[in-house]
Amino acid sequence: MGTAITQYPYGITSQSFVKFGRKLEISSSNSQYKVETSRFNLYPSSVSTTNSKVCVRRIRALPDIDDIFSDIIATPLLDVVENPIHLKNLTIKELKLLASEIRSELSSIMSKAQKDFKASLAAVELTVAIHHVFHAPVDKILWDVGEQTYAHKILTGRRSRMHTLRQKDGLSGFSSRSESEYDPFGAGHGCNSISAGLGMAVARDIKGKRERIVTVIGNGTTMAGQVYEAMGNAGYLDSNMIVILNDSRHSLHPKIEEGSKTSINALSSTLSKLQSSKSFRRLREVAKGVTKRIGMYELAAKVDEYARGMMGPLGSTLFEELGLYYIGPVDGHNIEDLVCVLQEVSTLESMGPVLIHVITEENQCAEHKQQTEAMGNQQGGFFDSDAVLSNMHTQTYSDCFVEALIMEAEKDKDIVVVHAGKEMEPSFQLFQERFPHRFFYVGMAEQHAVTFSAGLSCGGLKPFCIIPSAFLQRAYDQVVHDVDQQRIPVRFVITSAGLVGPDGPTMCGAFDITFMSCLPNMIVMAPSDEDQLVDMVATAVHINDRPVCFRYPRGAIAGTDHYTHSGIPVELLIPIASIRLERD
Repeated sequence: MGTAITQYPYGITSQSFVKFGRKLEISSSNSQYKVETSRFNLYPSSVSTTNSKVCVRRIRALPDIDDIFSDIIATPLLDVVENPIHLKNLTIKELKLLASEIRSELSSIMSKAQKDFKASLAAVELTVAIHHVFHAPVDKILWDVGEQTYAHKILTGRRSRMHTLRQKDGLSGFSSRSESEYDPFGAGHGCNSISAGLGMAVARDIKGKRERIVTVIGNGTTMAGQVYEAMGNAGYLDSNMIVILNDSRHSLHPKIEEGSKTSINALSSTLSKLQSSKSFRRLREVAKGVTKRIGMYELAAKVDEYARGMMGPLGSTLFEELGLYYIGPVDGHNIEDLVCVLQEVSTLESMGPVLIHVITEENQCAEHKQQTEAMGNQQGGFFDSDAVLSNMHTQTYSDCFVEALIMEAEKDKDIVVVHAGKEMEPSFQLFQERFPHRFFYVGMAEQHAVTFSAGLSCGGLKPFCIIPSAFLQRAYDQVVHDVDQQRIPVRFVITSAGLVGPDGPTMCGAFDITFMSCLPNMIVMAPSDEDQLVDMVATAVHINDRPVCFRYPRGAIAGTDHYTHSGIPVELLIPIASIRLERD
């Protein structure tokens, strides 16, 4: 808990308490305020303190997290919604108002808690429409990505605890079976919802039940192979289930993002409603039956695929080839269209797997945030924390690693980086900017990243394969068969090792030492400080006869005045699994 004391030009002094873990002493002179911060070393080995000064235009008080609802936001409709059943009788106009209230409340709670909530803001209308049409928890609603579930949590009886999100004894940042009956399956690493949903659909069919299965996936998780494995199996089994692709138009390739995007207009809206209608589906099934009898089924199927490919966006026929009936694109912020399509699909008895392509825009979140901040500026009720916290940035192990790797890469042109995982850490952008043609970000495709790195190594390069500890588990088969058994020198950089604070057990990296140390050809290293990390980078560069890995935690480094030195390769006393650092 910190204390902020503000002296205004007219002799008015205000005092507020802010949970920063740092003490802020603020004095003013006319229009500018100088902020002196005292940062205490959290490590017991050092008792030194570091003082720094930053200058900001305006200081506004940040409310205590315990008083998260002190700034009252008018949410009359949301106040009467205690669970999804209260959405059933709402009109389209009321659903729109409810979505607006949820978005305002999410913005208020998450911005004060300094949480990333753009994905959930983009999915607000989709979440409202799903709960309006389907009957959870009887109908199973599965989410692929935890960040999209915040509106879902609000509507399913967890609104009063949203301020505890990702805190000790608070709400999980992901869907959790132990937290609510409205979460039928846990999610965190992505790409598992279709597989789990298909299993539930098959179990439903075997037991003769009638509940509906809805899975929501993000376009980020479509980089993972399990998604397509599940789609292919769903098309083969032909069980009734609904897959909703929440396409926020993200891409790993900036050039693609700058190019043509799937358009949403009146024609696409009409075609989506037509595709989802009972009459169209029945006509299509009748046409299939007729063409089979007269021996023209293959020709008719090609004509159907061509026509639907002409009407749909690029890539839409891929889902048809996998056996899913494609509907879309649908405007993810138009509740009327969403409700219409979902209601039509939900009433079909024997439809097989269906994929609904929903387009959402995360830049609407940025616009909403700007409006919220503008209101806060007028009311004087928000603290401009970004300006202050950016000047209080503490150096992390990833920062040290990237600095050391850049120094090595400047000397050795064979060094390349392959990065996989849910998102790219800001630290690695420095290497990407410095060596754009030697940096490969593959998204949530960890299996591909490992074997791709093995191929780069076989081609004479020195790949550093960077994967968070919890995500490396997904690529263990490739680590064993494609790298270790062949003694291919891939250098694994295991980030976010150990405990990960608010991300909880879902992202916990506690197992990598065990499953990497048991491999016969793998060298396993773990630095005790940033200096040893730098030396291990240099060591990995010079190991060319077997794979090597080193792990480091997510937190800040111990030193406060760290300067990255040139790494010194360490001596391998035992060639298989143990090393000792020899220092002067």
